[in-house]
Formats: sequence, structure tokens, C-alpha cells
Amino acid sequence: MNNDFQPKPVSDCFHIYSNGKKMNALFSAREDKILAMNMIAITSFANGVKILTDQIMETHFHAIVSGSVRACAKFKKDMIAKLNIFINRKGRSTYSDGNLEVSMDPIHESTELKNKIIYVYRNALAAGFPMMPWKYEWGPGDIYFVDHETLAKAGKAISDIPVRVQRRVFHTNVALPQSWRVNEEGMILPHCYMDWVRVEKEFGNARVFIAFIHQKRDLEGKLDAECTRNVGITFYETELRREAKDLCRKVYERPSIASASAEERIAIARCLWQNRRTYSVSSLSRVMLVSKEILQAILLIEK
Repeated sequence: MNNDFQPKPVSDCFHIYSNGKKMNALFSAREDKILAMNMIAITSFANGVKILTDQIMETHFHAIVSGSVRACAKFKKDMIAKLNIFINRKGRSTYSDGNLEVSMDPIHESTELKNKIIYVYRNALAAGFPMMPWKYEWGPGDIYFVDHETLAKAGKAISDIPVRVQRRVFHTNVALPQSWRVNEEGMILPHCYMDWVRVEKEFGNARVFIAFIHQKRDLEGKLDAECTRNVGITFYETELRREAKDLCRKVYERPSIASASAEERIAIARCLWQNRRTYSVSSLSRVMLVSKEILQAILLIEK
């Protein structure tokens, strides 16, 4: 079989998303959604990661993020901190434990990456948005397979906004790229910071992109179930994450799991598995940020 048609391994992409089951209205107003879109743009830039696509819904957010494990984990951590501040300021602290639940699922190969990009891109449709996904305001919009030279001139450059005003409008002291552009409401335009180049390269052409948009209902349902399941076991994995973090500190003097090397994370996973096999390999994979297939091979577990 031609290897060109085989899924290619992916090691730098993650699906990061919040739990919308416990919040009736997180981003209810336009200004909330603008703030959330800008928050993703600024937090990704500050942590040196790329956003392939994202979507802000009324109760939650989704993002496909590319970068090192450590950088993506830091992006997730910073998003949690910023969103918890936002939730408290807005008086929306209705979470049972007072914290926002955010999952970070590794993406292992190219077909999975394309499917999850489209899953996020279509998320508004699943929630009842009546128009085409590229008409949804709180996501990438129409930045894929378009006239990029024209789109790059939309809005106005951040450099036209005084620095003091930038800090107030964007709620950050981070020095943003002055070539980034914003619309009349102060939202950073997705074309400036989303990695549409990577997305177009992954799909190859517009026809393939459109074909993936027509995802089968069973696939979309499977991805829905995956997100729900992963959010649902967050508390179950808290103890495992604590054990792993303690071992990282004691054995390798690492402050976090994400700061450990791949070899160190695998060694910690092996140690945890040998000590007590009450956790699934899937849980170990998510906590240790190591591919499930790799752990299965190392731990000699049949699929």
C-alpha cells in the first residue's frame, strides 16, 4: 500500500477543552466571547504555542494546540488561571469544587488531527448554529483555503493603538505582535495568530477539507463521547496526577510532569503501574502525556 495514504504520526498537537456541563452561561455576552477569543490568542503567543483552530461556545471552549508538551501544558494552566479570574469577577463560580475543569488530550496521528480540527470547527453546528461554520464569529471563521493576501489586510493593525490602550483593551502586559490586526470591537482577528498554514498543509486542498466537514454522525458522536468521558474522569485522575508529580519532584527534581523529558515520563509511568495497577493505561497516558500505544508496548499490555 502507498505510504502516502497511511496516517502519519503526530507528536506536537493536543485537544484542549473545558467542561461545559457544569456552567449554564460562561461566555454569555458578546464581550465575554471577544475576551475569550483574545485570551486564547494572547495566551498561546505568551507560551510559544500555535492555535490550529478554536471555538468559543456559551458554556465552554475548544482549541487544537500545537507545540511542545511543556508549552501546551503551560497554555492550559494559564487558561485555567485566567478563566477562573474571569468566572469569579463575573460571579459565575458554580463549579462544585470551585475550579474550572480543562482537559488536554494528545493527538497521535494525522487522520485523528484532521478529524479533531473539523470536530472543533463544527462545534457550533452541533449546538444549533443555523449557518455554515465559517460564518460563526467565535472561531476561525473563513481563514482556511482563502485569499490570504486580502484577509491579512482586514481590520487595523495593533500598532495603530497606543501601548497603554493596548494593555487596557487586551487585559495583558504582554508585548503583542504589532502586526496583529483587530476588528472594530477590539477582537484580535484569527487569521493573525491561528496556524492556517499548518491546517492547509494537513488537508492538502479545499476539496479534502470540505469532505472532512461532512463527518459521519457516528464519528462526531464518538468524539463527543470521548470529550464527555475525559471530563468525567478528571477527579478520578487527580490522585494519579498527584502521585506522578511527587515522583517527578523526588526522582528527577522536576516541578511538574510537563517539565520532565519523554524518557523520564515513561519511567514514572512504569513505576506507577508497577506500584499499583488500579489505573487504566488510558489514564496513565493522559496524566503522563505519553501515547497510549507507547505505554501499551512498554507495559506489555494487549490492546
